[in-house]
Amino acid sequence: GSGVGAKNGILFKNAASLESAGKISIVALDKTGTITEGKPVVTDIVPYDCSEEALLETAYSLEVKSEHPLAKAIVSKAEEMKIKCYETENFTSLTGNGLSAVKHGTEIYGGSLKFIETKANISDKIRSDANRFADSGKTPLLFAKDNKVTGIIAVADTVKNDSAEAVKQLKNMGIRVIMLTGDNENTARAIGKVAGVDEVFAGVLPDGKE
Repeated sequence: GSGVGAKNGILFKNAASLESAGKISIVALDKTGTITEGKPVVTDIVPYDCSEEALLETAYSLEVKSEHPLAKAIVSKAEEMKIKCYETENFTSLTGNGLSAVKHGTEIYGGSLKFIETKANISDKIRSDANRFADSGKTPLLFAKDNKVTGIIAVADTVKNDSAEAVKQLKNMGIRVIMLTGDNENTARAIGKVAGVDEVFAGVLPDGKE
């Protein structure tokens, strides 16, 4: 068993670990980079009462200080469109929720619908747009300032070509496959359906995954 594992790049610490692997009944997989490619890209830019450039300018200035894969997708898109990045102050990252900073003396925010709801008024139209993106497996990131949502930037991470087959093989072995993600419920369920997992746990922060 150790020999077969080694040929496939799998190392077992000891015989007991190998024996335990044979008794596994549930596998929990993180979504980003495991089930998906881990290389999100911007798919949609929806500004409200401002231009695409103005929305991207705010988003770029905020996200450039974040290490999150979704932030990198926005930074990449802004650089591709040659958007100007402005210096911000008091940058704060709330893990799994969103970002805040001060730009030109104004507090700006970016993050999930749940997070932005605490910072700005959300109209039925904005909520509907965010849910529509989530239902199609995209992650809607909302941006706000002065108690107003300035727009939504939707980001998507594609499911790896072999994920569905891998999940199917695990299920054929009698193993229950669970997907963990910080994404909202709708986005998570859309991706979980493509991958074919048994159950999805959405809105899970890093410490919650552990």
